[in-house]
Amino acid sequence: MLRLRTHLREGAHETVKLVTRGRVSGLPHVVELRFVVRDGQFFVIAGRRGSDWVKNLLNSQEAKLRLSDLVYTVRPAIASGSEFAQVLSSFSAKYGERIVKRWYQGSDICVRLEVVGKPSRRGAMRGEMDTLTGVREWVSSQRDYYTEVVRAFDSASEEYDFTISRNFINTWIRKRSIDSLLQYTRQEDALLEVGCGTGAEALEIAKHVRLVVATDISPKMVEILKAKVRARGLESRVIAARLPASEIHKASKLLPGGRARIAYSFNGALNCEPRLKEFAKGLASIIEPGGHFVCSVRNTLCLSEALCHALALQPERMNPRRRQPIMVSVGGLDLPSFYYQPSNFSRFFSPWFRTLRVVALLCVMPPAYLNNYYLKLGPVASLLRRVDEFLSTKPVFDRLGDQTLFVFQRS
Repeated sequence: MLRLRTHLREGAHETVKLVTRGRVSGLPHVVELRFVVRDGQFFVIAGRRGSDWVKNLLNSQEAKLRLSDLVYTVRPAIASGSEFAQVLSSFSAKYGERIVKRWYQGSDICVRLEVVGKPSRRGAMRGEMDTLTGVREWVSSQRDYYTEVVRAFDSASEEYDFTISRNFINTWIRKRSIDSLLQYTRQEDALLEVGCGTGAEALEIAKHVRLVVATDISPKMVEILKAKVRARGLESRVIAARLPASEIHKASKLLPGGRARIAYSFNGALNCEPRLKEFAKGLASIIEPGGHFVCSVRNTLCLSEALCHALALQPERMNPRRRQPIMVSVGGLDLPSFYYQPSNFSRFFSPWFRTLRVVALLCVMPPAYLNNYYLKLGPVASLLRRVDEFLSTKPVFDRLGDQTLFVFQRS
C-alpha cells in the first residue's frame, strides 16, 4: 500500500476529483468530493447510497482519483462502521461541524479508496489563460504543433464535460451559439461540425436536423462522442469521425451526396488550426452554393476583459492577447493558440464565402476564465447578460467580444 504522505500534505487540498465509468454507457463520470486521508488511504462520504458515482464505483474494481497534478488508480471498498465514525470525526476537524451536519448528517455509506501502485503525474488543470510556458520556450522545444494539440485535447477529454458544465459563462456561450446556428438550419439538413469535442453541441443540434457529421482532431474526444451516440441509440443521427480541420475536405465521404448545406465550429476550435486558408478552401469544396458556415473564434481584443482588469487595478493584464500566438492551458498542457481580429479572420474565407453576420460573444460579460467573479455579481449578472445580448450585434461592439461569432455564406 502506498503511503500518501510522501506525495501530499494532508489538509492542503479541499476536494479531490473521482473519475468512474458509467455502468451502462462506459462514459467517464467525474465528481468533485471532500475527502480525508487516513492510514495512507483516501476516504470519501456519500450524501446518499443511490448517487451515480457510488453505484459506478461499487460496480467496478478500479477508478481514477485526481489530486492537483497527480492521478491515482484506486480500489474501492465500503468502510467499516468504526472507520466511518473516525472519518466523520476527521471531516469535522477538516471542514467544520456545520459542513458535516449540512451535507453528511444521515449519510449511510463511506468509501475507502485504496491506492494501487504509484500515481502518474499530469499537468494540473488550470484556467485557460493560466499558463506556465511562454511562446518562445514552447517554440524552442521544436514540438510538432498538431501532435501537441492532440495530446492536449486527449488529456482534457475525460473531464471536458465536467469542466464546461460547471462554468456558467461557457454554457451560456454554447446556448447562444446553437441558437444562432438553428436560425439557418432545416429539418432535412445534414450538418458538418468542425471541432466537436465530446459532442455536446452535436447531440443537441441532432434533435433539430436529419444528421450531424461531427469531426475532431482528438481521438479520445471522438471516442467519448461515439460512446454517447451508442448509449443513446443515435447512430443514424450522429456520425463521429477523427479528422483535423485542415483536412475537412475528406468529410465529403461521410456526408450524403458528399455535400453539406450547413457547417459549424464553436468555442474556438479553429484557434488551434494554423492552416486556416487550407481549411477554408477545403470547406468551400463541400458546402453547397448558398449554404452557410457558422463559427466562433477567440478575439485579439476583449472589451470586458480589459474593463475587468482595469477595475482590479491590473493594467498590465488589460490586453493579454495583443501578441499572437498566445499560450493557453488545455487539459493541463500549455499550447500556443491563434486569436484573430474579426476583419483578419474574415479574409481567410473571402475567396469562397461572404460575411453575412458578425456577433460578439461576451462584449460586456467577462471571459469564461473569470466565471467565479461574474457569479459573485448577483442580480447585476442577469443585467449584464441582457446588455450583452443587446450590444453584441451593434457596430463597434460586435468586434470587441471574447469570441466573435461569424455567419459566412458560400458564394
